[in-house]
Amino acid sequence: MTVTEAPVRRKTPGPALRAEARRGIGPWTGLSTALMLGVTMAAKADDWQGDWIETQSLLHSGATLLAGPLVAAAACWQGARDHRRATDELWRSTPRARWQRMAVAALALALWAVVGYAVALAGALAATWPYAGGGGPLLSLAVVDGAFLAAVALLGFSIGVLCRWRLAAPVLAALMYLVLGVPSYSESSARYLDPAVQYPLWDRLPVWWFAPAMVAWTCGLGAAALTAVAARRRMSALVPLAVAAAFAPLIVSTGDDLFQDDPAASRLACTEGSPQICLSERQEHLLPQVAEALSGLTGQLEGVRGAPERYVDRLPEQRADDTWIPTPNAGWYLLRGRLQHTEDYAWQVGYHLTDRGCHGSDSMDAGDGRVWTTDQAVASWLNGPSASFPGDEKSPELRRLEAMPEAERRAWLGRYMATRTSCDPSEVPAL
Repeated sequence: MTVTEAPVRRKTPGPALRAEARRGIGPWTGLSTALMLGVTMAAKADDWQGDWIETQSLLHSGATLLAGPLVAAAACWQGARDHRRATDELWRSTPRARWQRMAVAALALALWAVVGYAVALAGALAATWPYAGGGGPLLSLAVVDGAFLAAVALLGFSIGVLCRWRLAAPVLAALMYLVLGVPSYSESSARYLDPAVQYPLWDRLPVWWFAPAMVAWTCGLGAAALTAVAARRRMSALVPLAVAAAFAPLIVSTGDDLFQDDPAASRLACTEGSPQICLSERQEHLLPQVAEALSGLTGQLEGVRGAPERYVDRLPEQRADDTWIPTPNAGWYLLRGRLQHTEDYAWQVGYHLTDRGCHGSDSMDAGDGRVWTTDQAVASWLNGPSASFPGDEKSPELRRLEAMPEAERRAWLGRYMATRTSCDPSEVPAL
């Protein structure tokens, strides 16, 4: 009678993964990641809250430059667990494969890092949503940052397996911060291989394949490192390494073209009537506030021939009857959806309106200071009392402009506006 042995049933990694995820350093890594990003975002809430791009840009910097080294250090410490416990020989006697055991431990920590990032991302977006206008969060950027944290977890774990030095984790964190931060100062297209580089997102959008390419690049390197350390056939690490190497030239060769113009940022939305106040479509909800802030200045120029017909946040100005206004960026003039420092905002517009841009012009340098004092008087008159500090004495030119009858002043301003871009002193009317 022949006795046949029952086939050995391979255990699925599910129970082991759940066990690793519930204990050890994984949950603390996720909590630390969420807290680090949450505190960083909260400390600079005035700079981003109310703008989708500013929110994700700051979160991107925090996830890569702060959370990245933290996750790498935690994973390195986790990878050296068997060295510290002296359990290498014990694990070799168990039926579970070395690759499965290490992959489960690294994956559990990587998942907790991604969860911590997701919690911080959800909190930041929820804090921005009540105040934001047009546009929305970029899913591709969130995917890239989450994949980066998973990749550094795999890489850090692999280094921990190889290195028995107890200070390896903090040293790895410091080195990773330097490696991620230094390429940001480069002008080469290769800087886009750095996951921590600041992306030009204010008026641009990533191409559709940006996220898959960056995920393949970062996760390919992380998977290659773990496979080389843990797999029985180390040559299999060439597969994820080849994936990363295949996408790296694509990223470098594309360079700045990884981001294309955002149609919503390039299209103008303007108020009705005359003059018009124009912002990008993404900031269309701010038009009433900007118009109110400029109402004093535009009211001063009502009925003046040659006065600007459009106030646009674009340089260079597109038309001769346009003038520039500052873009109400978060952290400068915009705070949680409200325009701040409106007097200074109007002052910037009045100053630009009277700035001829003649710096270095021979004809203007050869003239006397009459043109400069005239420009200053007009700028001060346009902005009213807020243009000067309390106690400042008014210039003679400003007093003469204020003393003019309304009709005479309107006529003089018409002649002045006709020459506001001229660098010839003889063309500027005397005041």
